[in-house]
Amino acid sequence: MSGESTPASELVECYLLRLRSATADLPTDQSDELLGDLTAHLAEAVPPGSDELTARRALDGLGAPELVAAAARTETGPAARARPSPGSAQVNDVIAVLLLLLGGFVVPVLGWVAGVVMLWGSPRWSERDKWLGTLAWPGVIAGGVVAFAVGGPVVLVAGLLGLAVLAWVCQRLLAHSREVQGGDTPSVA
Repeated sequence: MSGESTPASELVECYLLRLRSATADLPTDQSDELLGDLTAHLAEAVPPGSDELTARRALDGLGAPELVAAAARTETGPAARARPSPGSAQVNDVIAVLLLLLGGFVVPVLGWVAGVVMLWGSPRWSERDKWLGTLAWPGVIAGGVVAFAVGGPVVLVAGLLGLAVLAWVCQRLLAHSREVQGGDTPSVA
C-alpha cells in the first residue's frame, strides 16, 4: 500500500484539476500564478501523510474551485480577460436574443430586462441594433394594446404583424452577431 496515493492527496489532486479547468479562460500567466499559489498553500496545509479530514478542511477553507476561479475573474479587468471562444459567444448571443424577444413573456418584464442587459453589454452589435432589440418587445406589446382597444380584425392583423416584427428583429440580431464573430465590425445598417 505504500505506493498508492492517500485519500488526502487524491482530494488535493482532484481539487487542483477542477481549478485548472475552471481557470482555463483566464490569461495563462494569471492561471499559472493562481494554481502555483494554491498548490504551495495546499502542500503546507495538507502535508504528505495527512488524513482525509485534514484535506477536506483545507479544501473547504479555500472554497469550490469554480468560486475561486470566479473571484480571480472579478479581480481581472475586462481588458485582461481571455476572449471567449466563438462558440460560447454565439450561445450567449442566442440567449440574449431569446431573452429579448421571449423573456418578457416567460418571466414578465425581468426576462426582457436580462436580454437588454446582455444586448447592451455585448460588443458584437451596433448601437442601432441595440436600440432595435431593446424597443422591439415593448413596441409589439404597445401595438397589441392599441389594436385590442380598436378591436375587430385589427387585433388579428396587429398580432401577425407583431410576430413578423419579432422574427425579423431576431433574424437581424443573430445575423449581425455572426458577421462580427466572423471578423467584421458591427454593422451600422
